Amino acid sequence: MKGFFMSILFVLGLLVFPSSSFAALLESDLQEYLAELGLTEVELEEHLDFYDSSLVDFEDIDELKEFLGPILTNENLIDLLVSYELTLEEATNLLIENGELEEGQAIIDVYLFVDDLDMDLYFYNLTPITDENLQQLLDQYELTIDDLNELLTENDDSLESYEYIEDLEWAIDFYLYGDDYLEEIDLELISDLFDEIGLTEEEVNRLLEHLESLDYEDPAFLEQLINLSDRMIAFEEFEAADELSAEQIAELIDIFTQLLDVLELDTTYYLVKDNNKEEVNLETLLTITEINGYSLLIEITNKQGDFLADFLFTAEMFGSEIIKETGKDLKTTEEVITKQKDTSSKSTPVTKTEKGAKLPKTATPYLNNALAGLFIVTIGLFLYRRFKMTGV
Repeated sequence: MKGFFMSILFVLGLLVFPSSSFAALLESDLQEYLAELGLTEVELEEHLDFYDSSLVDFEDIDELKEFLGPILTNENLIDLLVSYELTLEEATNLLIENGELEEGQAIIDVYLFVDDLDMDLYFYNLTPITDENLQQLLDQYELTIDDLNELLTENDDSLESYEYIEDLEWAIDFYLYGDDYLEEIDLELISDLFDEIGLTEEEVNRLLEHLESLDYEDPAFLEQLINLSDRMIAFEEFEAADELSAEQIAELIDIFTQLLDVLELDTTYYLVKDNNKEEVNLETLLTITEINGYSLLIEITNKQGDFLADFLFTAEMFGSEIIKETGKDLKTTEEVITKQKDTSSKSTPVTKTEKGAKLPKTATPYLNNALAGLFIVTIGLFLYRRFKMTGV
């Protein structure tokens, strides 16, 4: 589902390198929030680690709160139970039966965030597919079984991929009405960013066609991406290359070089000022700390040397709001997709804080994560073309 503007923004980040940093969380805001949660900073970091994230990934306390979701209270607990048509006793017994609670424990004392409880209640209420409920679902969407198979095939999916009727219903709904879930995307903002960096519609289509030609279903391909993202995550936030050792710089270069190979891309970098255009290599680009009025031109080709696109970044554009705001819009899209699908599997052991609050069990990479960046970029490209074609 997360298969395809940020393999562009990610590739942009990949090509320009992470030379700019986000604002750090204010310590006073963080301490106030920790007190509200009843957690220590270490406990919150452990919590975020399950999402493959960290406090350094957030610009401000509002972004952190949005990521974690609302704190569980008696009021929203009741609302959640009503949505699942469960009594408190039924929900408690369900969680005890599945090892999420121990006898005598209360939901409100174990779960810290609404989203965590929502995830578990959803999973343990999933209904296995039967002939009867499958027919009810088909009737609900006015589909025949042949219509369903055709819809799934059109989206590189199959009925055999689904064990639970709720997951199948979500897929059908998304395939039929996905644009409704993506309506928060600001196409004009995406177009503005493309215009800002000189990316034409023809270049967008070439990049999209190239990215779509990659085999995202190949386990080896995905394994390479995951491995590279894990290596990238190992780096802490930094503002300039002089904060890194020679070994770390070499590792960064190797990561980005390998990622370009995985994406089957080659890049050439130029510093441009007035009528002068000087080619620079990757190592030089990484160590540049002053722009000095130069613009950065990036040319992208495939491995056969065919030109795909070029981007021009002026000195004023580094850290510009248009890129940041577009990233936020695309991030919203990934959250919509991720929150709908992350409940489809459960494998990470339960972890709790010293106070008993339950920590999340699924890894949800976001834009700060290199792999998520790749997926979000590809999603953006796909959305851009899709919206252009449908006139959204």
